[in-house]
Amino acid sequence: MVIGIIGASISGLIAGKRLAQAGHDVTVIEKSRALGGRLATHKLDGINLDYGLSHFEVETNTFQTYVDELLDEGSAEIWTEEFSLHDGENFYEIDPNAQSQNHYISTDGMQSIPKELSRWVDVKSKEKAGGLTYIGPDRSKKRSWMINLTDISVFECDAVIIATPAVEAYGVLQTVQNRTETRRIIRYIDEVMYDSSFSLIATFDHEIPDWKGIVCEKSPLKWISNESSKQDTDKTALLMQSTHDFFHKNAQSDDEKVIEQMLEETSDIVGPWVLQAQSTYLHRWKYFTTRNPINEYFMELEMEDAPLALIGDYLGGKTLENAFISGYNLAEYWIKKYSTVTV
Repeated sequence: MVIGIIGASISGLIAGKRLAQAGHDVTVIEKSRALGGRLATHKLDGINLDYGLSHFEVETNTFQTYVDELLDEGSAEIWTEEFSLHDGENFYEIDPNAQSQNHYISTDGMQSIPKELSRWVDVKSKEKAGGLTYIGPDRSKKRSWMINLTDISVFECDAVIIATPAVEAYGVLQTVQNRTETRRIIRYIDEVMYDSSFSLIATFDHEIPDWKGIVCEKSPLKWISNESSKQDTDKTALLMQSTHDFFHKNAQSDDEKVIEQMLEETSDIVGPWVLQAQSTYLHRWKYFTTRNPINEYFMELEMEDAPLALIGDYLGGKTLENAFISGYNLAEYWIKKYSTVTV
């Protein structure tokens, strides 16, 4: 099959890799130049800083197998087993509320993970999917689906996978005219809600802290990551992520004001030296974390002549692992359903 995947998230890319290995022709359409969604890395003062997900954990054998491959290649490593905690008043070197477990990082920035996965598929970056047109079973002239791109061109395919946040998937599905099969899915994903967040990365001329990351409570910040501890550098670099409430209150504020406020909040936790940032970069995550994920690994339209499925980190949970499992499980299901090649 010719398969079009909308969204170069880890869900879309692992699904694309597995399906391509099974002999399918896979193209990923991504509106951004960068791949990976929250697996985002930005170079600041010569240092690779993760400004989306700073780390990840493993709970399942399927994801552990993939992470073990990354460990063997040297492209991932265990960062720490424990984080610190600031409860609004006191700082604890070890979070007493959390169980010890392995927290992993990518050794070359989190964005290197989607870059590696993308080698298996054709990627059309900076191409936005504006909608879908269902052609139907008559393939004498066209394939079953047309993905309508916003530059007025189209991509014809036999099957479609939507690997975007639920809000964006909803918008794409609404363009499928007169297909009662889409209504069931639309009802489900219309109820999915997200927490937004500001991510601020900054560099400092200051001694690198001993802690790896700080979970923040009773603060406009929810997380502070010591990005310097991931690499060999003599420069201190931090990632600071806000709560949804702080984002909501300051969504209309300009970047300079948001940066100033976030540095002030961080200084209350780690010290006044944070106010002397050398370089900064702010990113606004509108759909950062799913608040109420759907309890299914993937969702599929029951159309044998025109397969269509939804995958992502709002299906089965809200973590990077959930996103991976969502894409992986759909791919395995379609390989059995549509392929003769096993991988």
